[in-house]
Amino acid sequence: MSSMPTIKTVTAFGAVACALSLTLAGCGQKDDSATAAGADCTTTSKIGFSNPYSEAVSVKAIKKFVTERAKQQGCVEALLDNTTAANLESQRSTIEGWITQKVDAIVILPVDATAFSSLQKRAQAQGTKWLTYSAEMDGQDGSVGFDSYEGGKLIADDMTAWAKEHYPNGDVSAAVTTLVGLPGFSGRTVETTKALDALKIPIVSKQDCADSGCGLQIAEDALREHPDLRIFIGLNDDAGVGALKAFQNAGIDPKDVYIAGADGAQEALEAIKAGTAYKASAAWPLKELGTAIVDLSIAAITGQGSADSTLHHVLATPRNPDEVSKLLEAFSGS
Repeated sequence: MSSMPTIKTVTAFGAVACALSLTLAGCGQKDDSATAAGADCTTTSKIGFSNPYSEAVSVKAIKKFVTERAKQQGCVEALLDNTTAANLESQRSTIEGWITQKVDAIVILPVDATAFSSLQKRAQAQGTKWLTYSAEMDGQDGSVGFDSYEGGKLIADDMTAWAKEHYPNGDVSAAVTTLVGLPGFSGRTVETTKALDALKIPIVSKQDCADSGCGLQIAEDALREHPDLRIFIGLNDDAGVGALKAFQNAGIDPKDVYIAGADGAQEALEAIKAGTAYKASAAWPLKELGTAIVDLSIAAITGQGSADSTLHHVLATPRNPDEVSKLLEAFSGS
């Protein structure tokens, strides 16, 4: 079976942050250094990171790396939002609190960008730098991004190769999950839907879902109504992991099923490594993302260096077990 080549992370931050942090003490020191926490700091930069899906395993890992990078830099304090299930009011409350504290930078994946435009203006008016995560906003001071179309294409190509080998005449149906309210992720759905249409495989379910609970329910309902369901593409791995449980509960042979998602969540990677029906994840380099959130914020605060960067996905499949193991290292000690 042919496959898409693995795409490596090409964005490098390296020593850039050290050069950017000339105004901060302790740059470049290790976590175990006595001064890494910035004992002699004349000032401490406060950076807030808000992702409204704090329940997602991959987001928890990113937060861990944000905290670690802040400690490595020294004189940087990381503040983390605990909003879950894309609760707009909870996220707004957190951002309002950070603005009141006059934090130095805010990095946000907004539930609804229009709902935060006034808060963005308030923050920037007092000197707080406003960076976005995945979803761009007008007038932002920087961005930590990734190309959702790239991730979608990785899965679309891998799924296409699998389907042509296992179901050359079609005879199966598919389910896809989306998040209409977050257009920054739409590329994933666009690419996989396009590929399924080209294969003439009907999509019998297309619903918003980004957690394992709804992934399980959607897959169970779809299997009940469409017993030929054999392809499930989750917007993220959390939805895909839920669907995996539905197929396992139904006793369907894993070799006949293709489940995929994105983000590189721990349970999804473990399922891929174990040879289950979970066939692929368009994974994020989680450590690099956590590092970027801190480093680009410092660039925006100091005005030294670019405060924008895009990271690339890594395609995790059973065919590259070493890459899967490397991605799983992000969750060690979590």
